[in-house]
Amino acid sequence: MPNKLNIFPEPIPPSQPLKTGQTTSFETGDDGALEEGIAKEYTILTTGRYSGTTDIVINSKTHALSNNCVKDNKTGLMWARYVPLADIGPDTDGKLLWKDAANSEDIWTFLSQANANTLAGYNDWRIPTYFALITLLDFSTYNPSIDTTVFPSTPSQYQWTSTTFTGTTANAFCVSFNVNQIVHNDKTTIKYYARLVRG
Repeated sequence: MPNKLNIFPEPIPPSQPLKTGQTTSFETGDDGALEEGIAKEYTILTTGRYSGTTDIVINSKTHALSNNCVKDNKTGLMWARYVPLADIGPDTDGKLLWKDAANSEDIWTFLSQANANTLAGYNDWRIPTYFALITLLDFSTYNPSIDTTVFPSTPSQYQWTSTTFTGTTANAFCVSFNVNQIVHNDKTTIKYYARLVRG
């Protein structure tokens, strides 16, 4: 007998937020006590197309960015495992402006270079949104507030998002990987790190 088409399938449960990582409780019913959400789960990719480096050239400065990637098994996003910590940027320390009309030493030129040179074999990288970048925060630690086994050498400083602050559109949001702080700052005068994402 053929199977009947189920025209009223079971509803798909809504996705849940990721756990913050906090495990210490300071008050009954707080985050550390309940540990609500889905546990983070990563796959580190370091072989084949994920080995070696890809040259990022900005304003005649070159940074050999690692092709290592991290797959977030819960969100489906793939992250560049490292951020540039040297060579590029106005101060050759890896920090970039959000937008630099004069010298293009900004996150958009960084993104364009990564895609033009197919970082880790892909050309669909992007600057993470506010909501994407905060998924990497780990509230069980700080300085840096990220899983350093998965994302080694992460500076305990701010990273840019692609999200503009609508209250002052000259500013964009940035996330501190020192103390889990989220602020917005001037796009053309402040320099921060940038991590790429795809998927």
